[in-house]
Amino acid sequence: MKLFLIEIASLGLAAVLMLSACSEQPEKGPPTEQEIHARDTAVTSGTPGRHLYRCDNDRTLLVDFKDQGLTVELRRDAVAPAAVLTAPLQGLQYVGDAETATFSGNQIKVEAPGKRPVLCQKATQL
Repeated sequence: MKLFLIEIASLGLAAVLMLSACSEQPEKGPPTEQEIHARDTAVTSGTPGRHLYRCDNDRTLLVDFKDQGLTVELRRDAVAPAAVLTAPLQGLQYVGDAETATFSGNQIKVEAPGKRPVLCQKATQL
C-alpha cells in the first residue's frame, strides 16, 4: 500500500511539472526597430513615434510609427500630407499606394516606380 501511495504521489508531481511547463511563455527576442520607434519620439513636438530622417536628396523626412509599428506615415514636414504605408508583420517592407519603405537599422529606403530610391538616415538631433 505504501508503494502504491508513493507511485500516485510521483505521478501527481509529474503532472504538475508538465502542466507548469505548458504555461510558460516563449521568450521574445529583442524589440524590432519599429517597436522601439513606435513608443518613443525624437522630435521636439513630442509626438509619440515621430522621427526625423535626413535623406540623400538633401531633404528631410518625418516618419510617424503607428499601430505598434505596423503602419508608418511619411511626410516632408509637419504640415505636409502623409503617405501611409503598412506592413503585415514587424520587420517586413512597408507598402503604400505609390511607394514602399524598407528599414535597416537607422536607415530607411523609400522606393517609388519610375524614381530613384531615396536613402534616409535617422537624425540624432533637430
